[in-house]
Amino acid sequence: MAVAGWYLFGAMERLKSKNPKLRAIESYNRLVFSDGAGIDVMGNKVDSVFTGETDETERYVAAFLLRNESLKDDLKFWNEVGSRLPELGIVVRLTAYCENDRCIEAVRKNPDMARFTVLEYGGAVDMQAVIGADAAGEFWLRGNGSKRIKWRDEILTPHDISMSIGLTQ
Repeated sequence: MAVAGWYLFGAMERLKSKNPKLRAIESYNRLVFSDGAGIDVMGNKVDSVFTGETDETERYVAAFLLRNESLKDDLKFWNEVGSRLPELGIVVRLTAYCENDRCIEAVRKNPDMARFTVLEYGGAVDMQAVIGADAAGEFWLRGNGSKRIKWRDEILTPHDISMSIGLTQ
Protein backbone atom coordinates (compact mmCIF):
# COMPACT_ATOMS: atom_id res chain seq x y z
CA MET A 1 0.00 0.00 0.00
CA ALA A 2 2.81 2.43 0.89
CA VAL A 3 4.54 1.65 -2.40
CA ALA A 4 1.33 2.37 -4.34
CA GLY A 5 0.88 5.66 -2.46
CA TRP A 6 4.47 6.69 -3.15
CA TYR A 7 4.08 5.79 -6.84
CA LEU A 8 0.85 7.81 -7.10
CA PHE A 9 2.47 10.81 -5.37
CA GLY A 10 5.42 10.65 -7.79
CA ALA A 11 3.08 10.38 -10.79
CA MET A 12 1.13 13.45 -9.66
CA GLU A 13 4.33 15.43 -9.15
CA ARG A 14 5.54 14.50 -12.65
CA LEU A 15 2.17 15.46 -14.12
CA LYS A 16 2.28 18.87 -12.41
CA SER A 17 5.81 19.48 -13.60
CA LYS A 18 4.73 18.87 -17.22
CA ASN A 19 1.79 21.25 -17.11
CA PRO A 20 3.08 24.85 -17.26
CA LYS A 21 -0.23 26.34 -16.13
CA LEU A 22 -0.32 24.15 -13.02
CA ARG A 23 3.33 24.92 -12.29
CA ALA A 24 2.68 28.66 -12.57
CA ILE A 25 -0.35 28.59 -10.28
CA GLU A 26 1.49 26.41 -7.78
CA SER A 27 4.47 28.77 -7.76
CA TYR A 28 2.16 31.81 -7.33
CA ASN A 29 0.54 30.09 -4.35
CA ARG A 30 3.87 30.09 -2.52
CA LEU A 31 4.23 33.87 -2.84
CA VAL A 32 3.09 36.29 -0.14
CA PHE A 33 1.64 39.74 -0.81
CA SER A 34 3.74 42.44 0.87
CA ASP A 35 2.64 46.07 0.53
CA GLY A 36 0.61 47.23 -2.48
CA ALA A 37 2.92 50.05 -3.54
CA GLY A 38 3.12 51.01 -7.20
CA ILE A 39 1.75 53.35 -9.86
CA ASP A 40 -2.00 53.64 -10.28
CA VAL A 41 -3.86 53.73 -13.61
CA MET A 42 -3.76 57.55 -13.60
CA GLY A 43 0.04 57.61 -13.22
CA ASN A 44 0.14 58.53 -9.51
CA LYS A 45 2.64 56.98 -7.12
CA VAL A 46 1.03 54.82 -4.43
CA ASP A 47 3.19 54.40 -1.33
CA SER A 48 3.25 51.36 0.89
CA VAL A 49 1.09 51.64 4.00
CA PHE A 50 3.91 50.03 5.95
CA THR A 51 6.64 52.65 5.45
CA GLY A 52 5.18 55.34 7.67
CA GLU A 53 4.56 57.60 4.65
CA THR A 54 0.79 57.22 4.87
CA ASP A 55 -1.90 58.02 7.41
CA GLU A 56 -1.12 56.35 10.75
CA THR A 57 -4.53 54.68 10.87
CA GLU A 58 -4.15 53.05 7.44
CA ARG A 59 -2.13 49.94 8.16
CA TYR A 60 -4.06 47.26 6.34
CA VAL A 61 -4.28 46.47 2.63
CA ALA A 62 -6.80 44.23 0.91
CA ALA A 63 -5.40 43.34 -2.52
CA PHE A 64 -7.44 41.65 -5.23
CA LEU A 65 -7.60 41.11 -8.99
CA LEU A 66 -10.10 42.76 -11.32
CA ARG A 67 -11.00 40.36 -14.13
CA ASN A 68 -12.14 41.55 -17.55
CA GLU A 69 -15.00 39.07 -17.80
CA SER A 70 -16.48 40.23 -14.49
CA LEU A 71 -15.11 43.79 -14.30
CA LYS A 72 -18.44 45.52 -13.62
CA ASP A 73 -19.42 42.96 -10.98
CA ASP A 74 -15.95 43.06 -9.38
CA LEU A 75 -16.04 46.87 -9.20
CA LYS A 76 -19.56 46.87 -7.77
CA PHE A 77 -18.58 44.24 -5.17
CA TRP A 78 -15.43 46.02 -3.96
CA ASN A 79 -17.04 49.48 -4.06
CA GLU A 80 -19.69 48.11 -1.71
CA VAL A 81 -17.04 46.50 0.53
CA GLY A 82 -15.27 49.86 0.64
CA SER A 83 -18.46 51.69 1.60
CA ARG A 84 -19.18 49.24 4.44
CA LEU A 85 -15.73 49.31 6.06
CA PRO A 86 -15.98 52.85 7.55
CA GLU A 87 -19.43 51.99 8.95
CA LEU A 88 -17.71 49.17 10.85
CA GLY A 89 -14.86 51.42 11.99
CA ILE A 90 -12.36 49.55 9.80
CA VAL A 91 -9.53 51.36 8.02
CA VAL A 92 -8.19 49.32 5.10
CA ARG A 93 -6.73 50.41 1.79
CA LEU A 94 -8.45 48.50 -0.98
CA THR A 95 -5.97 47.89 -3.79
CA ALA A 96 -6.89 46.26 -7.07
CA TYR A 97 -4.65 44.90 -9.78
CA CYS A 98 -6.00 44.76 -13.33
CA GLU A 99 -5.94 41.49 -15.22
CA ASN A 100 -4.63 43.21 -18.36
CA ASP A 101 -4.60 46.39 -20.47
CA ARG A 102 -8.33 46.24 -21.26
CA CYS A 103 -9.12 46.57 -17.56
CA ILE A 104 -6.58 49.38 -17.14
CA GLU A 105 -8.06 51.32 -20.07
CA ALA A 106 -11.63 50.84 -18.81
CA VAL A 107 -10.75 52.23 -15.37
CA ARG A 108 -8.61 55.01 -16.85
CA LYS A 109 -11.48 56.17 -19.10
CA ASN A 110 -13.88 56.28 -16.17
CA PRO A 111 -11.86 56.65 -12.95
CA ASP A 112 -15.00 57.15 -10.84
CA MET A 113 -16.04 53.56 -11.48
CA ALA A 114 -13.54 52.39 -8.82
CA ARG A 115 -13.68 54.04 -5.39
CA PHE A 116 -10.37 52.44 -4.44
CA THR A 117 -6.80 52.27 -5.71
CA VAL A 118 -6.31 50.43 -9.02
CA LEU A 119 -2.66 49.77 -9.77
CA GLU A 120 -1.26 49.61 -13.28
CA TYR A 121 2.25 48.81 -12.07
CA GLY A 122 3.28 47.20 -8.82
CA GLY A 123 5.89 44.89 -7.42
CA ALA A 124 6.23 41.69 -9.44
CA VAL A 125 5.90 39.43 -6.41
CA ASP A 126 2.83 41.30 -5.15
CA MET A 127 1.16 41.07 -8.55
CA GLN A 128 1.92 37.36 -8.88
CA ALA A 129 0.72 36.69 -5.32
CA VAL A 130 -2.58 38.41 -6.12
CA ILE A 131 -2.96 36.41 -9.34
CA GLY A 132 -2.30 33.18 -7.43
CA ALA A 133 -4.84 34.09 -4.76
CA ASP A 134 -7.42 35.02 -7.39
CA ALA A 135 -6.96 31.65 -9.11
CA ALA A 136 -8.26 30.17 -5.84
CA GLY A 137 -11.04 32.78 -5.59
CA GLU A 138 -9.25 34.66 -2.82
CA PHE A 139 -7.78 38.08 -2.03
CA TRP A 140 -4.88 39.08 0.21
CA LEU A 141 -5.30 40.92 3.48
CA ARG A 142 -2.04 42.34 4.75
CA GLY A 143 -1.64 43.99 8.14
CA ASN A 144 0.16 42.50 11.11
CA GLY A 145 0.56 39.42 8.93
CA SER A 146 -0.68 38.23 5.55
CA LYS A 147 -3.57 35.95 4.85
CA ARG A 148 -5.77 34.95 1.96
CA ILE A 149 -9.54 35.22 2.27
CA LYS A 150 -12.15 33.67 -0.04
CA TRP A 151 -14.30 36.16 -1.95
CA ARG A 152 -15.15 34.75 -5.39
CA ASP A 153 -18.00 32.61 -4.17
CA GLU A 154 -21.63 33.03 -5.15
CA ILE A 155 -22.82 32.98 -1.55
CA LEU A 156 -20.37 35.59 -0.19
CA THR A 157 -21.59 39.17 -0.10
CA PRO A 158 -19.71 42.47 0.33
CA HIS A 159 -21.07 42.51 3.91
CA ASP A 160 -19.50 39.07 4.55
CA ILE A 161 -16.13 40.24 3.23
CA SER A 162 -16.27 43.48 5.23
CA MET A 163 -16.97 41.48 8.37
CA SER A 164 -14.14 39.01 7.68
CA ILE A 165 -11.73 41.91 7.16
CA GLY A 166 -12.90 43.41 10.44
CA LEU A 167 -12.47 40.16 12.34
CA THR A 168 -8.83 39.86 11.31
CA GLN A 169 -7.79 43.28 12.62
